[in-house]
Amino acid sequence: MKRLLELLKSAFVTGLLVVLPAWLAVLLLIQLLLKLGVLVKPIASQMPDGVNHPQLVALAVFIVICLAVGLLVHTAVGRLIGRTLGDNVFNRVPGYQPLRNIARQFSDMNANDGFKPALIDVEDGCLAPAFLIDAHDNGLSTVFMPSVPTPMAGSVFIMPSGRVHPIDVPVTTMMACISKWGSGSAELLAALEKRP
Repeated sequence: MKRLLELLKSAFVTGLLVVLPAWLAVLLLIQLLLKLGVLVKPIASQMPDGVNHPQLVALAVFIVICLAVGLLVHTAVGRLIGRTLGDNVFNRVPGYQPLRNIARQFSDMNANDGFKPALIDVEDGCLAPAFLIDAHDNGLSTVFMPSVPTPMAGSVFIMPSGRVHPIDVPVTTMMACISKWGSGSAELLAALEKRP
């Protein structure tokens, strides 16, 4: 009975960690569309009957804005604006840099910058999944060791580079292993054994 309660508790927490962010994102999007609906109401009233619903117009405006921003980011001017905003505004927001690096890894799994999956020696021969952030010239490395099952939170360590073992697995594989309490770690260990 105790094991069943532990399983149910674990399942509830896992479900909460998956459902709550998704639910909050949906609520945020609905609020955004409602606010945008108020702004576009004068435009919607000028549209033909059947198409003059403010929320539909707001959704169309939202899609056009996302498309325009996406296209702008792919231009030289957009990249300059993005870099300027990133350096002067967003980088001052706590947690922005790690989130940006993770998003960059998801969008380009062959990128050489950002988080690199690794296994680190923690103590007594135990290994822990982590991300190599930077290898320094003085024989030390900066690593981020995520918390289980939330890979977006964790601890930063500066440790001897000899205890950091980068592995050739996609970031998504590492994130899945961490969010599933280590399930799938055999793939990480196999990657460690293939290292030269």
